[in-house]
Amino acid sequence: MSSGRLPPGILVAYSLPGLVAALPVLPVAILLPNWYARDLGLGFAVTGTVLALARIVDFCADPLIGILTDRFAWRGQRYKPWLSLGAVLAASGLMLLALPPKPPSAPALAVAASLLFIGWSLFTIPYTAWGADLSSDPQERTRIATGRELAGLLGTLLALLAPLLITGLDIAPVALLCVTAIVLGVPVVLGLVRVVPEPARHAPSWSGLADLTDLARAPLVGRTLVCWFLNSLANGLPAVLFPIVVSDWLRLADDAVYLLLLAYFGAAVVCAPLWSRLAASIGKVGAWRMAIACSALVFSQTLWLEAGQMGGFVLICLLSGATLGADLALPAALQGDLLAQERERAGRHRTATAFALWTMASKLALALAVGAAFAIAEFASGEDGVSWYGLAIGYVVMPVILKLGVYRALGTLQLDTGSEAAPHPGQKAANYR
Repeated sequence: MSSGRLPPGILVAYSLPGLVAALPVLPVAILLPNWYARDLGLGFAVTGTVLALARIVDFCADPLIGILTDRFAWRGQRYKPWLSLGAVLAASGLMLLALPPKPPSAPALAVAASLLFIGWSLFTIPYTAWGADLSSDPQERTRIATGRELAGLLGTLLALLAPLLITGLDIAPVALLCVTAIVLGVPVVLGLVRVVPEPARHAPSWSGLADLTDLARAPLVGRTLVCWFLNSLANGLPAVLFPIVVSDWLRLADDAVYLLLLAYFGAAVVCAPLWSRLAASIGKVGAWRMAIACSALVFSQTLWLEAGQMGGFVLICLLSGATLGADLALPAALQGDLLAQERERAGRHRTATAFALWTMASKLALALAVGAAFAIAEFASGEDGVSWYGLAIGYVVMPVILKLGVYRALGTLQLDTGSEAAPHPGQKAANYR
């Protein structure tokens, strides 16, 4: 583990896989179900059931992935072997999804989706844990997390632009993005494995199922985990209801969805480095709380919008998107700081196990957001679409209340995010493997 600033080449090699991993996320979540159900003729009920079951299997696999990553190493390396295997599985799943059999079948979709989801988790959990272990310096952890999340935001932007750029091609956008992710992913993952050093082990890492509950019960880790879950739920509700708000509340054209999302994620890309600098001045918790407060204030202004007010909604998307970089990078960097303290307390290395917990929290929050959002939409639906009151509650009021709850909970945290003890001079050469 390095105690200084990472060279730019290592930071870029570590961050680039975040771009490739983000490319298929939105297409798989938004475009793929409709493509299989309607265009390929599999049907909405079958497609939805298969994808839901694959997600459940993936969710249950997360703690096992974290434990295996912490517990077993190959030739002294604990992150590279697992994420390499995850990349291969995810690429296989993407290829099977992009090139389905004719006619498509539920078993084929189940195999492809399971390979993709489990492979993606097997890649991302070691990948994010590796970033937390790359440096013992708290500010450098913020720089590493910001670089990774900034690359992910750029990948999301590319995924949003793709449907606008390939309108004349006779290929489904989701298939093109899946193939593109595979083609770009091979050299990027190879560069990650070859260029980025693996941190040496300085603490035992015999991890098991008991470590999940032990980590969750650790005061700072458990409380931050709850904040992460509630914040993910607050972000998930408007994300699910966003297309309905555009069509039923604001009565905007269909292509407005892409333009608004581009504004949102574009602002996140531009402002992400600014939050990293702010965190260096006032601390990660202070910067994250400021981002949450700004997001709640800006997002609440949606209540005053009326049908056809595209300009006002663009401004809200820009300003709320500006806080997204903080929401993505600062919690991950903060988690790295907390786990360094936890490692000193327990004398055990359980970074991947902890990040598996946070990944599970994100997935559970998204699942609850989907269920709650569609329940609200169904309850408030009428002949003219979903009512303003129903959308206002699900899209604005509930997320803002959750955000304010996270803001208050973070204010009670007393964190010491200073650097870990510096290695003695003879240890410096063994920092990396």
